[in-house]
Amino acid sequence: MFRLVLRFRDTVVEERTFDKIPVTIGRRDDNDLVVDNLAISGHHAVIEAEEPNYYVLVDLDSRNGTFLNGRKISRERIFDRDSIAVGKHVLLFRDLRPPEERPSRDDGQEGVGEAAGPGGGRMDDRMPPAEQQDEEMGVEPEEGVERPRRIELHGSLTITSGGVPEIIELNKRTTTLGKSKDADVKCSGLLVGRTAAIIEKRPNGFFLSYAEGAKKPEVNGQQVNSRVQLHDGDEVTVGGTRMTFNLSEKIL
Repeated sequence: MFRLVLRFRDTVVEERTFDKIPVTIGRRDDNDLVVDNLAISGHHAVIEAEEPNYYVLVDLDSRNGTFLNGRKISRERIFDRDSIAVGKHVLLFRDLRPPEERPSRDDGQEGVGEAAGPGGGRMDDRMPPAEQQDEEMGVEPEEGVERPRRIELHGSLTITSGGVPEIIELNKRTTTLGKSKDADVKCSGLLVGRTAAIIEKRPNGFFLSYAEGAKKPEVNGQQVNSRVQLHDGDEVTVGGTRMTFNLSEKIL
């Protein structure tokens, strides 16, 4: 069992605990950990198991590479408190197994993880102390120590015309907009598709995508041909239905 703490700049975006492997990391929705950023490949990296009790980080021929503790890797064993960089995001790896079940960084490292960085010496010899890594990463501290702040995003749509005036909370992973009776947001208009648009809720924001129909959705008067990120106060138009997107943040 291990935990991945996903950070973007100074913000903890998401924390996930995994008890099964492999765990895939990438931009596409079919990954176990989705990192929605254009610098991330569709299937960027994977964490696998290696006998007898190692976790291994493998780069999946990603476009921009996978970095472990500041060094680009193709396949490398990983240990508690290691730092993984993918694109502009950083993941802190926390091994949640009992200490007696975790492998030591020095065990069986001949030919694995021994590569030297610039200036010589093993990379792990130049890593900052574990406590300093926690402070820099904003990782969840040990029991009794103040927990780092994490931002949770909340979105909603306020229908202003062309439909029943109401506020629709965007609590689902995907919210559908269109003429279908099953659509989460009913929209009017002859050229509007049954599912005209989809709003995806992701850890780093809300994204509106065109789905189908001759009349494409608009955001602030601009036609959406593929996908755009929504910002607080954006005006969304689907056919004859106009809505205002509202975004708020809650610090946990």
